[in-house]
Amino acid sequence: MKKTIQKSLSGDVATPVYRLEPISINDIIWLPIKYHLSKMNLQRSLFLTAFLTYGVGDGVTSVYMMEETSVMRESNPVVRFMYANSGKHGVIVLKIWFTLVILFIVWIISRRTNTYWAINGFLSAITIGGIMAIRANMMAAFGLMPPSPGYVISTFLFLVILFVTIGDLLDKLHVSKGAKPHF
Repeated sequence: MKKTIQKSLSGDVATPVYRLEPISINDIIWLPIKYHLSKMNLQRSLFLTAFLTYGVGDGVTSVYMMEETSVMRESNPVVRFMYANSGKHGVIVLKIWFTLVILFIVWIISRRTNTYWAINGFLSAITIGGIMAIRANMMAAFGLMPPSPGYVISTFLFLVILFVTIGDLLDKLHVSKGAKPHF
């Protein structure tokens, strides 16, 4: 909004007139992005990266791998079934919804408990698990020998236990010092 001051013929200042300046489409598009970036903290960033890697990344690369090789190359029978019945969009939607449900439960737990670092540990493990799944899918799609699904799952579970345990210790240390929660 721009304030314009006009003078009358006698030289007196008239009532200010406010004029709306046009907003570019670029500003309209970037406004919500700028707003969300200004509100980001470590935990919100981890929620976002967990969603992008474990949900979107793994889902998209799973579909790519199945289209390049075969449906039978996918080790998850639920994903194979979804691909056979609903195609690539069904697999991606399934993976995104599954991830959203997990992240929603984690979000609820984070709001009801004082487990900031344990939650961050879990989200970090999910992010790394998503990256491992993306890597395995892409290796299989390009004809390379990916790590076994058992290795990826056991590494993921080990990281979950390790990171959540370390986070829990940090939360207990933080609470014992009488500090306020991070959120």
